[in-house]
Amino acid sequence: MDSKRVQETKGKIRDAFLELYKQKRMEKISIKEITDKAGINRGTFYVYYTDIYDLKEKVEAEAIERIREHAIPVVRGLIRSQKIDMKLLPKEFFYEEQSILELFFGESAEINSVNKLKKIMQDTVTEMFGLKKDVVDWEKSSLKYALEYVSAAQLGVIGYWFRHKMELPMEELGKRLEEINLTGCITYMIKELKVQEDREKKPV
Repeated sequence: MDSKRVQETKGKIRDAFLELYKQKRMEKISIKEITDKAGINRGTFYVYYTDIYDLKEKVEAEAIERIREHAIPVVRGLIRSQKIDMKLLPKEFFYEEQSILELFFGESAEINSVNKLKKIMQDTVTEMFGLKKDVVDWEKSSLKYALEYVSAAQLGVIGYWFRHKMELPMEELGKRLEEINLTGCITYMIKELKVQEDREKKPV
């Protein structure tokens, strides 16, 4: 385990990187910017990381473990009960760790980072249903298409919510995701359009 001083130094580097990541893409960030913002010298950076991409990968790996901890109970709950237990929603994590979540849901998020989260969701579902990851049979492999659709859809909605300043309370987001999942996207859209049409027809 790292000493307290090492943890503090790494924390400064991580926080400086994440702050810059919110403002610009990876290829635009320099080590000098990170070290200046963190208040350390360049040599200290290289004690812990080989380059910026190594830093991102390590920060990302730590973040993914935390996301896994919060996300898997929600995924399992949805599959088992067909409803989201609102008490399982990771509200504190999302509201307090927005800088980390920029890696996966922000404007600069890279597809490889998002795919790592999709894999967590897909592996959870695969494990729960006892599916084999190396399925070849066509009928069973078609489930992979469903997994891809569902996982991409969930992350897409969460990403949209995150980039729009988390304008909805998380409980409301959870309810909408639940309804879309359980009724189907097209059915949900038709229903919502009908609600809007009826609202517009009402006399003022």
